[in-house]
Amino acid sequence: MENLYIDRKGTRIDTEAGRLILHLPDTPRPVSLPLRQLRFVVLSTAAQLSTTVLLALHRADVTLVVTNPRRDDTTLVCGGASHGNTARRMRQYSWVADDDRRLESARQILHGKLISEYRALARHRRRRADLRRPLTQAMERIRERRDSLPTATTLNALRGIEGAAAAAYYHALARLIAPSWQFPGRRRRPTPDPVNALLSLTYTLLHGEAVRALLGCGLDPALGCLHDLDYGRESLACDLVELLRADADTWVLRLLRDNTLRPTHFHHPEPGRCLLNKDGRAIYYNEYQAPSHDWRKRSRRLAQQWAAQLGSIEDILRAEGEDVEPPKPDD
Repeated sequence: MENLYIDRKGTRIDTEAGRLILHLPDTPRPVSLPLRQLRFVVLSTAAQLSTTVLLALHRADVTLVVTNPRRDDTTLVCGGASHGNTARRMRQYSWVADDDRRLESARQILHGKLISEYRALARHRRRRADLRRPLTQAMERIRERRDSLPTATTLNALRGIEGAAAAAYYHALARLIAPSWQFPGRRRRPTPDPVNALLSLTYTLLHGEAVRALLGCGLDPALGCLHDLDYGRESLACDLVELLRADADTWVLRLLRDNTLRPTHFHHPEPGRCLLNKDGRAIYYNEYQAPSHDWRKRSRRLAQQWAAQLGSIEDILRAEGEDVEPPKPDD
């Protein structure tokens, strides 16, 4: 088991001899799990844990994601062990500071996102012959936006293309969802309906996967290309998630289509805000286990590919005209 989801209020978490010990309320015997088998711990309830547990998770390279089940805009990601390659991060800073290279990287990320959206709609079209026309129209709009990428000479132009493609994509997605779910299109902060609640939760967990993968490859998750730098935002992790969104959307649609999740699994803690309830979260996290394994591998592979594009500190010094070899001592 790579993922552990803790959703029982009052759980106390300890660690002993390389194992995570869970003391559950009203349960006489604690649950013991080997840390070496874990990759993610998702904590979505009020629980007790010490700094000793945090350090044990860090040493075992386990990522801790803390969410608030009553709000969809509060998340903490503790990314596990990070790579020690400082030279790689310096190269990353140099790369992002170069406007031309950053623009080209952002273009490649957006190209990959549009391709994945196009392919997702193509798969939906094969299954839904009754929606062939609107899905084809959306695919054509996305393809047009993709073909216009080479003409974009600024990041704002790229984001305009992204926005136009997203409008076509989510409009098509809404046609695939039963009207009873009342999906108005992508909305967040707060999420007003069950579909948006599921999308936001899934994107949050994917963000945790992205942070973990980037740190493990020696990259700074905060320094992105398509997403602007912003205080407190892990922009490169946001860039990586863009390449996984379409597959995550398809998975969410399957949960609804197969009635794995039903309207009774959601609640409205306040007007205009919809979230999964406790029963819904139990089902969701159980279902998330299977696709998360593939998304984790893909996140790691993308991070490795990006890291491979970055040279060493010697490359930076050569580009800046500095001496690579240290000076020899005087005779």
